[in-house]
Amino acid sequence: MISAPSSILACATCLADKGSLIGQAQGFAILFMLGVLAFMFACAGGIIFAMVRQQRKAARQELAAA
Repeated sequence: MISAPSSILACATCLADKGSLIGQAQGFAILFMLGVLAFMFACAGGIIFAMVRQQRKAARQELAAA
């Protein structure tokens, strides 16, 4: 089951030469996808944070009214 690290590396078909334009484009595409993913997680966290803050504000108002 455990393989040597050399067999884990990508082959030339999957990984282009580092100096080529295709290799650079692949690298930037990966960074772009990671950026989109980080943005989506930040948006989800912001929505959850806003909902928690709104619930706490409503609970304080309810206690003040009672």
